[in-house]
Amino acid sequence: MNRIRTAVVCAAAFAVVAPLSACGDMASAGAGNPEHGQPGHVMLAATEVAGVGTVVTDAAGKTLYRFDKDMATPPTSTCDGECATTWPPALAGAGMPMLQGIQDSQVGTLARKDGSKQLTLNGWALYEFSGDKAPGQMNGQGANGTWFAVGPDGSKITAKPAAGGSGY
Repeated sequence: MNRIRTAVVCAAAFAVVAPLSACGDMASAGAGNPEHGQPGHVMLAATEVAGVGTVVTDAAGKTLYRFDKDMATPPTSTCDGECATTWPPALAGAGMPMLQGIQDSQVGTLARKDGSKQLTLNGWALYEFSGDKAPGQMNGQGANGTWFAVGPDGSKITAKPAAGGSGY
């Protein structure tokens, strides 16, 4: 009788623990790996642009920019109101974004005045440009001498893409 009871208890314990273990593995998939994130999150990718170098793009393939009037230490965004209409902030999702070619230690967030969370790269706030309508465009590059595409380490990319080219 004791053997049967022991077998039933062991089987019941296995039935409870095994599915939980599997869930734990799925929940941590990609954790600590800078090349992966969870599905449904924001994506940042290092994308090679002919004649320019490697720039950071979002999930739609649009170029991301940094603003020279912002600060990296501490991470601060100075673009709001009308500025944020032209240069929408790259907002953070619920968790770590999917990353391709970018180290997770470089990615962070800052709290905007409206309470939203903006993505940062090496402390620099990230933005889109409303004038970029398609993947690969860099129409905001060098705008007003203060807006520049951002490299995968948060650096300012100053080169301009070839005229008429999409960049990618």
